[in-house]
Amino acid sequence: MADGFCENTTVDEGIAQGIRTQLHFEGGDLIVQKTFDAEPHLQYAKEARLATQGMNWGDGRMIGHIPQIFYAQICAIRDRTEREKAVTRFFQENPAFIMFERFKA
Repeated sequence: MADGFCENTTVDEGIAQGIRTQLHFEGGDLIVQKTFDAEPHLQYAKEARLATQGMNWGDGRMIGHIPQIFYAQICAIRDRTEREKAVTRFFQENPAFIMFERFKA
């Protein structure tokens, strides 16, 4: 019996929670590829940012939008202080997700 597959094959498992999972069988290897389409989230943040222009801090605006996949990772952090640092770090590294323009300052 030969090792591996005779042909390279890809199985697309579709999209769940915004993440597409594809399984690539190449020879004797299995490669799991996960991709995330951030465009709808970026568009949502952009529209909210435009809607809050000129608003003050006390107007109850959200500072940003964290897509579910990243939010789940942040929520897994048990320590509250470390979780808050992770949220701030997310927005520093991903400023396009900021919804309240004044938060960037």
